[in-house]
Amino acid sequence: MIHIKGFSEEGNWYKGNLHSHTINSDGMFTPWEAVEEFKKNGYSFLCISDHNLYLDYREQLGEEDFLILPGVEAAAILYDDEDRCVKVHHMNGILGTAAMQESAPMKYQHMEEVGPFIYRGSWDGAGAAGNLASELHKRGCFVTYNHPIWSRVEAEEFILEDFEILEIFNYNTQNESETGYDTTYWDVMLRRGRHILADASDDNHNAGLFDDAFGGYIVVKADSLTHDSIARSILTGNYYSSSGPEIYDWGIKDGKAYITCSASERISFITDGFVGAGSTVLRKAKEDWLQEAVYPLTGNETYIRAECRDLYGKKAWTNPIYIEYQRR
Repeated sequence: MIHIKGFSEEGNWYKGNLHSHTINSDGMFTPWEAVEEFKKNGYSFLCISDHNLYLDYREQLGEEDFLILPGVEAAAILYDDEDRCVKVHHMNGILGTAAMQESAPMKYQHMEEVGPFIYRGSWDGAGAAGNLASELHKRGCFVTYNHPIWSRVEAEEFILEDFEILEIFNYNTQNESETGYDTTYWDVMLRRGRHILADASDDNHNAGLFDDAFGGYIVVKADSLTHDSIARSILTGNYYSSSGPEIYDWGIKDGKAYITCSASERISFITDGFVGAGSTVLRKAKEDWLQEAVYPLTGNETYIRAECRDLYGKKAWTNPIYIEYQRR
């Protein structure tokens, strides 16, 4: 019988944001202000990922109880003949584990410019995405692909390319233009056999036009609040993403997927397999809120993931568990 834990048994939980902007590009906070604001709101780590500029503020801003992840939001941009931006690949390159850094042929330096990579008239969208991801990987970074709905890209322009994490919730673009949710592309990738993680983020600019901070984040289970421990846990999927709810435990046991979470009005299990596979458990009227659910596996799944939604419509997402059945 399959028994898989979605999170490690040991470790502590650390809340963080992988996508943020400061006055180094188009944000309103200084890096120092950003750190102070995220600390005040219960965060333990932050990636300052300004546009086309690699930033490493570990020495200036890192503290024992607050971790800075070096990174950049790099871009490949397609302009039409009238110089209008019609499509864009935005990817965060976030400094990876010590092993990734040691094997990298080159490294970015603090305040090093990265692109943007400009295309005009037409492009090979998949090729542009692959080239951008490769540039970031060569510097020892892992890569998140950001807000594809907002970016106006088609699925085939990015879903087969080499990145580790798909941004499935972007608080900024959701409040700006209702383009922040991207789970459909995630399931397309998973159903094609891609092993891909997901994250929720702020993409905060703090311009005051609308709320774009402290609404999308990940919560990582890690041994310690150190760069290598957090990076390893992220890359192994030992975390969940959220815009509000908490997930306490999840996994597979005795032929069933299970989850426990904070008070929710619905809990969903999303999978592949045949049409109709998966399940949603709904809170019954006037009954207590849902805090757990199970889904009996059918034997046809190759992956399963779970979502929890609270009274206010805020969600939390697990990463997928991949299933290999012993076929006879």
